[in-house]
Amino acid sequence: MTDGIDPIQDREWRVLHDRIAETLDRFGRRDAFGDGDYWLVDDNWGQCRHLIEIQNLNLLQPHIVKLLQRQLSDYPRWEIRVGVDTVKFDRKWPGMGLIVYSDQILDELQRNYLPPEFRNLRYEGARRTVDRDEKLA
Repeated sequence: MTDGIDPIQDREWRVLHDRIAETLDRFGRRDAFGDGDYWLVDDNWGQCRHLIEIQNLNLLQPHIVKLLQRQLSDYPRWEIRVGVDTVKFDRKWPGMGLIVYSDQILDELQRNYLPPEFRNLRYEGARRTVDRDEKLA
């Protein structure tokens, strides 16, 4: 989808899409139907944003998120939204994820819903945007 989209935005979108896919392909398999490890949305809606749905929680490891963040170093106006595919895990889980920028990470993970081995994930330069863990624990 590129009708009416700024050509600079479209070029940057394509470059970042390829870089993000190449990064994540090192750690998992892309699948739009929930049978892989992640899905990188293929539609360009004209925003400076990429959307990823994580179906394998191992892709939330800090070193992988850091690699995604590095892809934005030359594109400071862009963001990568990493959402946990909650339907894959438990329909009762609320929406949660990370918003990755070139200079910071907004951490919206609700760890009390995650399996114990993922509750202590911490990201360098991250800022928590929700404080629900303590309220729901």
